[in-house]
Amino acid sequence: MASVNSIEDEAELQKMFNAAKDPDERKSIRTRLLEVKKINSEKREKERIQREQRRDDDVKRRNQAKMEENIQSMKVFDETAKSFGTKLETQADRLKEKALKDKQAYIEKERKAEIARMEAAAKQHLAAGVGEDRNEAITKQRQQWAVEDRNTEDKNLKDLSKFTAKTASKE
Repeated sequence: MASVNSIEDEAELQKMFNAAKDPDERKSIRTRLLEVKKINSEKREKERIQREQRRDDDVKRRNQAKMEENIQSMKVFDETAKSFGTKLETQADRLKEKALKDKQAYIEKERKAEIARMEAAAKQHLAAGVGEDRNEAITKQRQQWAVEDRNTEDKNLKDLSKFTAKTASKE
């Protein structure tokens, strides 16, 4: 009997069971055979669970690696897109700023010339000493200058918008 309890092989126990004639011996062999079958079944189930777990872990690891790879690719893409966009925007901004500075310098130059012209005209009128009509003449001259200033300012704004539009369309 002690030899039956030490046997782990189902096939060997099955052969012994078929060869046994004594009912008590058959009973002990059958009991041991059922125990061994149960143990082997549990082992197979554990191995199956371990295989499934390893497979699931491998799938998770591969998915995680793919996700990290995708994230890195997206970061590289974003950085490239941002740097490319930034380069274009920076260049466009520089061109716009230069155009605005040039236009402002032009407007300032025209304004100074206009002021100089007005001052010269004012000196001529004051030096003329028109008398009583002098106030009316100065008022008319100031009105005329205001109209000319508005026209010049409108012209300069139109020029600036054209210049800015041309600069923006070149980008």
